[in-house]
Amino acid sequence: MEAFDTALRDEHLQESLDRLPGPAYYRVLKWVHDFLKPANYVEVGVNRGVSLDQARRETPRLIGIDPTPRMWPVIAKKPHIAKAQIYELTSDDFFERYDLAELLGRPVVLAFIDGLHLFEQVLRDFVNLERYSDDRTVILLHDCIPFSAETATRERTTDFYSGDVWKAPLALRRHRPELKMVTVRTAPTGLCLVTGLDNSNRQLEKELPEIERTYRDYDFDYYLAHRDEMPEEIPSKVKAVGDWLRAGPLAQS
Repeated sequence: MEAFDTALRDEHLQESLDRLPGPAYYRVLKWVHDFLKPANYVEVGVNRGVSLDQARRETPRLIGIDPTPRMWPVIAKKPHIAKAQIYELTSDDFFERYDLAELLGRPVVLAFIDGLHLFEQVLRDFVNLERYSDDRTVILLHDCIPFSAETATRERTTDFYSGDVWKAPLALRRHRPELKMVTVRTAPTGLCLVTGLDNSNRQLEKELPEIERTYRDYDFDYYLAHRDEMPEEIPSKVKAVGDWLRAGPLAQS
């Protein structure tokens, strides 16, 4: 991996913690697991395994997708992680080769998209996951509150980096307004929760090429000018997250 300025990374991280107070996103991810008690969990972008480690030990089926996972040994050896199915593939290749319905035996309950930091890939992953979801499925999108123009570019030039993922929730709000969405203001760059999915809906899939062409050149200034179109934001507090989940997927359980 390319080396970046670590001092600048620490500065960006501290600024993000000041801007988005409260527990960081790993803790929020754990809250979601604890509230939903999912029968399965699918993660796109395993990396070192820290986010996968937030899954409950009791969750029967864990699937991780990452072409080059670099899980820390201390995490990889944990019993619930050792039983996870890790597919060393890009998410596009995974969904082309495998049927999640066969792997899970039921619809996806909880999924987390945190792979490539490019909005079009996030949307493709969302489309692929929705095929195996129902209206109670929750999909989490990381990096939905960009930090700065420098750290939210399509080409990575800094260690602290969110890419242009923020365009994905904006596109979902515009093209799938029936989805229920909220963004937790959790450091370093927010976590968006999406539910109300429909596995028969192909609208987003059909519109993806045009969305990619239209949104590709939107920049950080465009985000600032259209923040009112982004999902509602809630604080990084366990009660706020729990209340949102109880009003949505948990209310239907």
